[in-house]
Amino acid sequence: MKKTYNTNLLQTVVLRNANGMEVSVMNFGGIINSIKVPVKGKKVECVLGFDTFEEYISDRYRAEYPYLGAVIGRNAGRIKYGKAYIDGKEVQVNCNLGENQIHGGFTGFDSVFWEVIAQEKGENPSVTLQYISKDGEEGYPGEVVVRVTYTLTEDNKLRIDYQGTTNAPTILNLTQHTYFNLNESDTDVLGNTLQITANKYVPLEEGFFTPTGERPSVAGTPLDYRKGQKVYAHTDNSFVREIDAEKIMATLTNSEGSLTMTVRTNHPVLHIYAGYYLPLLEVAHRKTIGQSRGICFEAQGYADATKHPHFDSVILRPEEKYEYFTEFQFLSND
Repeated sequence: MKKTYNTNLLQTVVLRNANGMEVSVMNFGGIINSIKVPVKGKKVECVLGFDTFEEYISDRYRAEYPYLGAVIGRNAGRIKYGKAYIDGKEVQVNCNLGENQIHGGFTGFDSVFWEVIAQEKGENPSVTLQYISKDGEEGYPGEVVVRVTYTLTEDNKLRIDYQGTTNAPTILNLTQHTYFNLNESDTDVLGNTLQITANKYVPLEEGFFTPTGERPSVAGTPLDYRKGQKVYAHTDNSFVREIDAEKIMATLTNSEGSLTMTVRTNHPVLHIYAGYYLPLLEVAHRKTIGQSRGICFEAQGYADATKHPHFDSVILRPEEKYEYFTEFQFLSND
């Protein structure tokens, strides 16, 4: 049976700064559906997405659902067999990808309406969204209250602040799943230059795409982006953050060399996915969606972390507050 949505709940907020940069955010899924940055006197659309809500819920789009622009929760990434462990107790969460869970289950934070609880205007406009995830939702224990704030600064930074609280020990591991395409032309991202300040990456188990638990060096692999290189098509790994949160962890420059984006975060890892399995979707008046047409910078906690005690914990307790940020800054090189 096709899921129905109450479109009366839909709100779209557009943040604008004095430089002419615009960020459009939907309260459905917390989706960033547009980021426009002035380059050479014109505005370049920097993300993959749609202009209408109907396209985000269409059968065509959901058939090979790539989570364009959405907030991911309760847990980013995959959980093998849907089994997690909290204080030694096994927790079975819903499996929405064969025998595994991906990105929070059948109806994750990406597919619900969030409440717009605050908006700020001025030099650094922002919008704050809130979602209350009930105890037992998709198999996760505890009620969780989550807030996500998008702020557009006067120096072309899009900052995302995550906050969360719970009334029982649970898993909370959020990320933002925007696919960036900074190109002036409607072309893929393989001609982009990517630099990542990371010495280690997280290998994935073949067939499951969940972490093996290892964190080897990037040296000698196609994932060694330390000095900067063109985007490797099969990039789909987490890179371990070992630098201060205020330092730049990743830099992406478009194929024309006219626009650069930097990434900062205090999350433990930055998962980078170069869109190899993106389904082909031609979108009117927007960049084409398809293989290697966008690249995700998913700053988050480790996927399937409860099976690997040496990974940073993704368990949130009632006496704690979940607080993380990711910041994307756009720099025109014209």
